[in-house]
Amino acid sequence: MRKRSGRPPRFAAVPNETVDDALSFDLEGLGLLTVVLRHRDGYEITLQEIAEKYGYGRDGLAGAWGMLQVARYVIKVKIQWAGDNQWSTEVVVYDTPATDDEVKELLASIAGEPNVRTVKLEPPTKSARERAAKHAEKVEAKRKARRERRKVDFDVPGQSAGETGRGRGRRGGSEDQEAGAAPATAAPAKPPRKAPAPKKPTKNREPGRRLTQQEAAAVKQVEAAFPQELQLPSYRPPVLRDAILEALSARPLDVVVERVKRRWWKHGYEEAVMPGGKGIGSAIGVAVALVRPSMDCPDPMCEDGVVLDKGVPCRACEQRKEDRKPVPGQRGRAGEDQGDGAPAPRRWKCRECKKPGKPGTEAPEGGLCGPCREDEQEAEAAAARLREELAQAEERQEAEREYLARERWNDLVENAYWEYAEREREAAEERERREAEEQRKLRDAEERRRIQEQIARENPELLAYSQSAASA
Repeated sequence: MRKRSGRPPRFAAVPNETVDDALSFDLEGLGLLTVVLRHRDGYEITLQEIAEKYGYGRDGLAGAWGMLQVARYVIKVKIQWAGDNQWSTEVVVYDTPATDDEVKELLASIAGEPNVRTVKLEPPTKSARERAAKHAEKVEAKRKARRERRKVDFDVPGQSAGETGRGRGRRGGSEDQEAGAAPATAAPAKPPRKAPAPKKPTKNREPGRRLTQQEAAAVKQVEAAFPQELQLPSYRPPVLRDAILEALSARPLDVVVERVKRRWWKHGYEEAVMPGGKGIGSAIGVAVALVRPSMDCPDPMCEDGVVLDKGVPCRACEQRKEDRKPVPGQRGRAGEDQGDGAPAPRRWKCRECKKPGKPGTEAPEGGLCGPCREDEQEAEAAAARLREELAQAEERQEAEREYLARERWNDLVENAYWEYAEREREAAEERERREAEEQRKLRDAEERRRIQEQIARENPELLAYSQSAASA
């Protein structure tokens, strides 16, 4: 069975609601689900190998697998391929139970894949449904028994519950003193618990939460606006997805799409990818730069120098450009008189954000300011991780192709042996049929000869007639 991911991969994280879903599976099923979620698409799921690796029995894992299928954490589908009319089984694994809409969308997406003739949903077996029902009843019974369990109070003969100190609701006070009970030593008061420190708000989306249908559709439309020359990989890293969601949280979808197209040629990326251009170092870094909101202008309605609601140039951006222009005294060489006898300070600008540096300081190596240098390092690190993941994915795909080639060759050899055996069987049957036919003809000829001899013995007068008829 080959695995498919029902949702975009989110590493090997299991949501808390899945961990707490004790009615659907036991700890063995939870562990099996975690192991399967850990693998990527194309993983050949073999319960025997998983059982041997973790020291379990295959039958036990088969029962846990059936409970996962009943709870719809695992959706099993049968696919008939148009090339050879062969059927294959694939499973789609979800970290939370799949909904009806997700199952319908899954079947429709598989049916739309090339070379797929038929796809159908394979329901769980009767034994799996019975096992899941027994497990749910067992858990519910234990929960009910735990809710009905009460604390038992023991009373010492001759003493009341208040005197023993074991009675519930006992309070020390004047009534106990009047009854002659010795005051109980008060338990030391527990120090007050410190309030948890407030969590810092994060700008990015929290990991583990799935995208809604509206968010996923919007992200796909923004990704479709990226030019093909950018050559983005098929796998989208979280940094790009979070940048798109951050942009969509502040701007409508059409504005974000127009931003990507405008910045592509305005920032010089289109010229960089042309023949003879300087090229693009990190496709992911460029994609983030195309979509992320601008942090330079304090006006929230400013969109790359244009006020959205008015459609006029942003005055703050124009003023910032004027402030960035060097004064006439700064255009001179260092040490040149600027009118007051002091040498002109030397200033440098960041080659990315064009922010001027401190007067008198030398430009750092690479010509980038601190924030831009950190962004470039993060983009390079993300690109390196992405290249490593792509290399690993290519290795897995190559191994999968080799495995499929071996399986196809074994199938061809097996089919050839089967066809040869079938032809031999048919040839043997044909020989037996011919031999039987010849034997039947010999027996018929022998029977005719015997009958003729018998007739000749019993009716010799007919012999002359038969000879004359034969001569005529």
